[in-house]
Amino acid sequence: MTKTKFPVLAVVLLLFALVWVFTELGYFNITVPWIPIVLAIIAIGMIFNRFSK
Repeated sequence: MTKTKFPVLAVVLLLFALVWVFTELGYFNITVPWIPIVLAIIAIGMIFNRFSK
């Protein structure tokens, strides 16, 4: 039985997305205009990692 790797990038992506959504809904008062850029960079990294194996 092979051990699967924990999806660290997916969890980081999820956390950034949740922070972004809660900021947009007004639950947090965080002014971070680069969150969408970070999400895009992480997603691109996930795509490259998926196809490089």
